[in-house]
Order: sequence, then C-alpha cells, then structure tokens
Amino acid sequence: MTKNFLLIAASAMMLSATAASAATLNFVGTDQTHLVTRNDVNAGFNTTIDIITGDQKSIGNGLFLDLTGGSANVTYTFIGAEAGNRNYAASAGSRDFFNRGHNASDVGDQVTVIQDTSGLLDFAFGTYAPLRAIGEFLNNGLANPNSPHYAMGFIQIDADSFYVLFDDIATGDRDFDDMALRIDVAAIPLPAGLILLLSALGGAFMMRRKTDIA
Repeated sequence: MTKNFLLIAASAMMLSATAASAATLNFVGTDQTHLVTRNDVNAGFNTTIDIITGDQKSIGNGLFLDLTGGSANVTYTFIGAEAGNRNYAASAGSRDFFNRGHNASDVGDQVTVIQDTSGLLDFAFGTYAPLRAIGEFLNNGLANPNSPHYAMGFIQIDADSFYVLFDDIATGDRDFDDMALRIDVAAIPLPAGLILLLSALGGAFMMRRKTDIA
C-alpha cells in the first residue's frame, strides 16, 4: 500500500511540474502583410512577413505570451540594425539595445526578463534622433506618434521563438532592417507550488500511516 501511495504521489508531482512549464508565443495581428525585398540584416528576411503599422497598432495586437501557470523567461537577442536614424529596443521599460553611438550593441547581445502573466510582451522599438523622427512603438501599447510610417514585422521560428523587425519613420522604404531582435520564451517551474504539493502529500502519507497502524 505504501509503495503504491508513493508512486501515485510521484506521478502527481510530475504532472504538476509538467502543467506548470508551458510557455508559447503567438502573433496577434490585423491581416497586414508585406513583401520585404531589401533587408540587409538577414537576407532570409526578404520574404512576405506579417506586419503591424503604426496606424493599426492597438493594445490588442502584437506578440503574445501564452503562459500556463508560473512565469516565463523572455530572452531578447540583438540580431542587427541598418538605419540612418538612431534607434533603440527596450524591454520592460529599459532601453537595452542601440544601433549607434558609444553604447551601440553587438550582434548576439542578450537581455532576459521575467513575465508573470499571459499577455502581450513588454517590449518596444523607438527612435531618439533626429528630432523629426522621435517616437516609440510599443508591442503592448500604441505607436507614438501614431504614424503609418512606424511598423513592426513578425517572423515565427517555432512555438516559443520569433524574429521581430522594426521599420522606423524614414523614407518609407519598408525594408524592416532598422533593428531586429530574436525573442525566445521558456517557462520557469513553480518551486513554491511543488513544495506545497509535497507538504500536502506528506501530510496525507502520515495520516495513511496512522490509519494502517491503527
């Protein structure tokens, strides 16, 4: 009886851990696509991609994290940039990557943040110079200024990875190489939840043992 109980407990813990470790990415769009023919960051991006332009950006479209329990590590990797404007990419409100200047990012630079709930990922692209082009495009908000010349492109790699490509306010070239990131998500297990489960199973085991002795 004790052996069977322990097997059941172990199975329950494994199922709990599995259920708590699911994180995937999905693109929620507006049926906008664009044929890219001049992307200099990666020739493989010269294809038809899903996009969202500034005039179509809302708080309901963008790259969405579908999280089942717990939290997820969201890793942003700088792929490259080819732009005349001074641009940046930001995660969780912090400017992490720059295409120009003394703090210009290197290809392969990474930042990892934690997101605790399902929803649009908290990242943005923006331009900080020249003055005429200053603005920001929030994945979980609006393009600011709300301009049709701002755009983001989305290319799915697999269930938990995407390339996201920024097209800034410039000449309307629509090459989607003004800044590019790779975004990967990975679920974080729930140790606190497992501890509670172990405690509950331990208590049930003690009660079972007392019953067997009696």
